[in-house]
Amino acid sequence: MNRRLAFCVGVVAAISLLEAGSVFAGWELGSKAGFDTNVSRSISGGKSDAYLLGYAAYGRAPDGETRLDWSFSAVGEGAAYASLSDLDYAAITFSPGLVYFYRPGWIITAAPFLQAKGVRDSNQSAVAFGGKLLVKQQLPSDFYLGEYYAYADSRANADTFSFKEHALGAFLGRNWTHTFYTELGYEFSRGDSFRSVGTSPLAPGGMGGFGGMQPMFSTAFGTEVVRERVDRHAVGITAGIDWTKSVFSVASYTFTYRRGDLGSSASHSGFLGVGYRF
Repeated sequence: MNRRLAFCVGVVAAISLLEAGSVFAGWELGSKAGFDTNVSRSISGGKSDAYLLGYAAYGRAPDGETRLDWSFSAVGEGAAYASLSDLDYAAITFSPGLVYFYRPGWIITAAPFLQAKGVRDSNQSAVAFGGKLLVKQQLPSDFYLGEYYAYADSRANADTFSFKEHALGAFLGRNWTHTFYTELGYEFSRGDSFRSVGTSPLAPGGMGGFGGMQPMFSTAFGTEVVRERVDRHAVGITAGIDWTKSVFSVASYTFTYRRGDLGSSASHSGFLGVGYRF
C-alpha cells in the first residue's frame, strides 16, 4: 500500500460503511497484511515494504425506508511496517454523512471526514479533513456502478508531508452470489505529494537541484524529500467474500502512476484482509 493509500485506508474504511445502502449498525474488527513496492515515492527506484494493519470500526447506515437519512462511522486503526518502522502509525477517523435514495437503484452519499494520525516519524503526523460525494447505481444482472469526487486536506507537522488533493473516480462491480463480489476501479487525482529524490549538491542560492523546491532530509526514508504537485492515476481490482454472516475476507491490488515536474514513478500495492462483524 502506498503512503497515500495508507493514509486513506481509515477514510476508505469509514466511508465504505456508508456506501452500502443497506441496514447496518454495529461493530467491525479486522486486520490486513499488505505491501507496497515504492513506499517512499521515489522517482528512481524506491523502497519496498510490507505492513500489518489492525482496525476497529463502528458504523450506522440507513435502511432505505425514507428517501433521506443519515449515517455515521468511526474507525480506529494502527499499522506496523516490516522494515521502515518510522512509518508505523495510529489513526482515528470520524465520518458523518447524508444518504439520499434518489430513485430505485440510485443512492447518493455525501460524507465529510475528520482524521487525526500519529506517526512514529513525527514529521508525518497530521490532522486531515475532507469529504466524498458518491453516486451509486444498481445495474441489471447484479452489476453495480459508482462515480465519486473526493477532497482531502492533510496538515502534517512538516509542510513537506502536507497535501491537498482532488480526486475523481469510478468503479464497476458485480455480486456474483449473495456472498462473493468483484470490483474494478480507476481514480485520477491532482494534488500535492512528497517525493523521495535522493541527494543533490546545493546549487547557488542554496535551493539544490530540484527545480527550486526546498528539500528536507527524511530520517524515515534516509533520503531527501520534496513536495510537489503531481497527477496520479490508480487502477485497482478487489474481491471479497462473506464466509458467514459475521466473518469475511477481502483481497485488493492497485497499480499507481504519478507524474510531476521531477519525473514519474510507478508502484504496485495490495493487501489481504479478514474481518468480523457484530
